[in-house]
Amino acid sequence: MIKKVLLALFGLFTAGPLSAQCSLALASDSLEACVGDTIFLSASGSNSYQWSHDATLSCDTCASPYIILTDTAQYVVVQGSSQVTQMATNGNFSSGNSGFLTNYTYNATSIWNEGTYAVGPNPNSVHPNFGSWGDHTTGTGNYMLVNGATGTNKILWRQTKTFPPGAQVTMRWWALSFVSPAGQLQLKLSGTNIGGAASTPTSTGTWQQTSRTFTAPASGTAILNLITLAGPGSGNDFGIDDISFTYECEAYDTVWISPKSEAQILLDSTSIFGCDSVCFELENQLDTSGLLNYQWVLNDGTVDSSSTFSHCLSDSGDYYGYLLTSSNEGCTDSVALPMIRVGHTRKLDSLVIANDGSVFSGAVQVLNSNEVIGLGAHYEAVLSQGIDSIFISAGSQSWNDGNITGNQLASGWSPVVLDAEPQTVCAFLYTSEGCVDSICQQIAFFPTVEVPNVFTPNSDGVNDELVLQTTSTDRIKTTIYSRWGTKVFESSVLGEYWDGRFEGRPVAPGVYFLTVEVANPYAPSPITATATVHLLR
Repeated sequence: MIKKVLLALFGLFTAGPLSAQCSLALASDSLEACVGDTIFLSASGSNSYQWSHDATLSCDTCASPYIILTDTAQYVVVQGSSQVTQMATNGNFSSGNSGFLTNYTYNATSIWNEGTYAVGPNPNSVHPNFGSWGDHTTGTGNYMLVNGATGTNKILWRQTKTFPPGAQVTMRWWALSFVSPAGQLQLKLSGTNIGGAASTPTSTGTWQQTSRTFTAPASGTAILNLITLAGPGSGNDFGIDDISFTYECEAYDTVWISPKSEAQILLDSTSIFGCDSVCFELENQLDTSGLLNYQWVLNDGTVDSSSTFSHCLSDSGDYYGYLLTSSNEGCTDSVALPMIRVGHTRKLDSLVIANDGSVFSGAVQVLNSNEVIGLGAHYEAVLSQGIDSIFISAGSQSWNDGNITGNQLASGWSPVVLDAEPQTVCAFLYTSEGCVDSICQQIAFFPTVEVPNVFTPNSDGVNDELVLQTTSTDRIKTTIYSRWGTKVFESSVLGEYWDGRFEGRPVAPGVYFLTVEVANPYAPSPITATATVHLLR
């Protein structure tokens, strides 16, 4: 009898473990896409999922979320969790007396004695005092038929199982009582009780499930024992069937997501402007590899595939467009072109200098210095896009009209006073867009001379010379006669005046007669003036 026990124990501690693996699979372990693209992920094999956090992840608990790819390669980790339910090895005893260890004595034909068991479909076939009840699985299959031992802590069933370390495992079994009173079972994990004692059903012929939950060891290997506790000689006879385990299983997998080569664009965003026409050149400042494909599109119908876009426009208006690029791996990018505007220069037709009796000498307009002068301009009548302005300058003076309209034909100022010197008068017409046209006219004045009617050459320092006042004069000829016709003074030098002497001696007081001619390059002929001068002493 002792020899049988030792052999049974040897078999008990040398039984091999069975392991269970979690299942998790990704549709792909690596993915490539363009920056900004949507990448769809897919996992299978688990009941629930937890994806590593990503700001663009659509759902971190879905089986098939998606992310928006950034410009940085990254790993995305997924954790799959499943509730695994599996039968113990031969847990339904369909393979007969195998797959488990025990300290009970196996007898395939009779379990009349306490501490014996059989595996079969009908307890009555191995003990005449037991009823006929089918198994729990199908009603016709095998189950463990037990005549309970009267001793304490006898191992009825033992298996070594492998679980995920730390997993919460629930072990379940079904029991049926053959006679009363019921039997008592205790589940042990490596010698430690799991929960309290579990009774078989109090009534005979009825299957009842019992469960106990434990934490899988850190090694993952669990040695599980169902122990029969001390029972009376009468009763404590039962059947065991469908032993199973349920636990949460976790698995991990990763997918490597990387961006393809990008088609990045950086354009100068400064707007482009020109009057009447504009030529420009645009290029992508980030294209250093030369691997990009280009398509420049402008709303005038222009399409250009050059890497540098050079173009000229001559029709006034606003132009818009975009640049579309693609990399050698098929990634695309687009950006709007800077605004391009071609402005219209509003044309000045003529500069108007209005006066009385003006004459022309070549390109110079010669005016009388004592007349009222008006300045103005004729210009093109166009529909203005804003407030245009006209500006006229003459020497150090200027006149400005900042409120001319699109259909106005003339603008002017009168009267104006100009310096009596040769000068250029210019008109400038500015459009609201910043385009400008100009026209200039050179003007000059007829020479003038004023002669005083009296002077007093008495050497007192006041009015001692006959000073002539001239304007616009660069040539002069002065001749003075006495009342008897004697020529007492003659000069062709500007600024040289008569001091009342003739041949070095003072002349007598009285009336003298003066003739003066003044000229400049612009007057067609000299201006002659005559006057009577009184000399007093």
